[in-house]
Amino acid sequence: MPKTRTTKVSQNENGQYQVTVPKALGDFFELEGKRLEWKSGSASNKMEIIIHDE
Repeated sequence: MPKTRTTKVSQNENGQYQVTVPKALGDFFELEGKRLEWKSGSASNKMEIIIHDE
């Protein structure tokens, strides 16, 4: 696993927010080709990501 799990969020020219997933996390969860579902978490400053195998 990576030493840190924090990344910086940026906003593109279309106004969408983007974040980079650290390689170690992407490899661990085998994210290549998978779809991610983003949800509000149980706290106001928490997000949940659900990995879908499609």
